[in-house]
Amino acid sequence: MSDEDRSFTIMTYNVHRLIGNDRHSSAPRIAEVIHTYQPDIVCLQELPGARVRPEVGGACQNLVHELALLETGGRHFFLERERWGKVVLSRFPMRLVQAGGLHPQNRYRTVVPRGVLWVEVDLFGQKLQVVNVHLGLTPQERNSQVKVLTGPEWLSHPDCRPPVALCGDFNTLPSSTIHKQLKNALMDEQEKLKFGHNHFTFPSKLPMVRFDHIFVSPDLVVEEELIPRTKLTGAASDHLPLVVRLRLA
Repeated sequence: MSDEDRSFTIMTYNVHRLIGNDRHSSAPRIAEVIHTYQPDIVCLQELPGARVRPEVGGACQNLVHELALLETGGRHFFLERERWGKVVLSRFPMRLVQAGGLHPQNRYRTVVPRGVLWVEVDLFGQKLQVVNVHLGLTPQERNSQVKVLTGPEWLSHPDCRPPVALCGDFNTLPSSTIHKQLKNALMDEQEKLKFGHNHFTFPSKLPMVRFDHIFVSPDLVVEEELIPRTKLTGAASDHLPLVVRLRLA
């Protein structure tokens, strides 16, 4: 198998409950963004109306239905609602490993629950662990959540073996302590390409910061990065999508 045959693309995208900058809710618009860039794996945050439920090539409500209308090939869908609508879509077969919260018992909790969706993707004869997350808005929340995320229930779980891709809206800058803690577990794909940190994803109309990241294990080679800034992506959500091409080393 050639290097090109072992390459794939992954997108992380906060879809802002499908509400665009014009304050209109539009699943077709978000579906068009995804369809335009044809990612092999998609990690979405803030998708409303989802439930824990796998589908193959069919139509679920809202966005998944619109994607099914656009797609020519089947996708596998895993949707998780109770932790703010984390969703993973994949062209490759996958299974749900677990979905749950980021709040340890009897510890600091948030008004808005935050959680994780972890799936295992069958990719070129290997098992790729994909973890989709959306962290809280305050430093106190994020510190608590990252301790859980990097702990034995998730990233340090014995079944979360490389290759691993951690995707999501982390509500934190590359210069933050939270970002450095995550880098101790996985590498930031942007640093692997030595792009620096001048590629921004938020707010989509006038991007000034980057809250959206993809962290990967060392056995995933980063080949290319794209943050599409178009009329469509500037209108569809308050975040821009981040698309990264990776290759299994």
